[in-house]
Amino acid sequence: MTPDIKLKSETPVRNIHTLLFDLDNTLYPKSCGLASQVSARITKYMSNFLNLPEEEVDKIRNHYYKTYGLTLKGLMMNHQVSTDHYLDFVHGGLDLKSHIKTDERLRQCLMGVKKSVKRVIFSNADIGHCKRVTKELGIEDCFEAWLDYLELLDFSKPHPMAYQMAMKKADTTDAAGCVFFDDVVENLVEAKKAGMFTVLVGGKSDDEHIDYCIEEIHEFVNIFPEVMELSSKQE
Repeated sequence: MTPDIKLKSETPVRNIHTLLFDLDNTLYPKSCGLASQVSARITKYMSNFLNLPEEEVDKIRNHYYKTYGLTLKGLMMNHQVSTDHYLDFVHGGLDLKSHIKTDERLRQCLMGVKKSVKRVIFSNADIGHCKRVTKELGIEDCFEAWLDYLELLDFSKPHPMAYQMAMKKADTTDAAGCVFFDDVVENLVEAKKAGMFTVLVGGKSDDEHIDYCIEEIHEFVNIFPEVMELSSKQE
């Protein structure tokens, strides 16, 4: 499938050395239903912790998300919620096997990337969740570095500092050689402002900060063929 190319001008000469991958709804499709399970567990946690009916939780969740960028951050700021307690309930109790299975095609794509190009997980989820999800996908050994919520904390995406932290994790100061894949437009907008190439996964957008739109993550090999070993390029 041909990716939707959003670049408005002639494509510049590229020297891509770092691929930054969001995790949830990016390395696996939103259609698998895992996001719905996560949402349900957040609602359940808040209902239990705040002693509120579940139908009253959504308004608070939306307010915290819009105000702080993450529901967890709102709970921490206003209710002194323990990060570990929240993450253990929301992510630790997920039934991943009902939604995610080994993705051999994705594994081949990632393993086909040149050794000189770094592959980094860059997620607002915690490292435990990232490790469990990538294990289910069969790609846990495909990344050189991981940047998660427990490191980002107050600087989680889309905070501008998050992208500087991601580059530091990848041991580079050259944003122009970085590509960021995410399913959230707001996160990609800040990545573009930082100087990175941006790829929206699983959606469409006319935002000028989005360079490419693709339906599934596997298509990155067609957008950036220069990062692939010759024998790994896909038609």
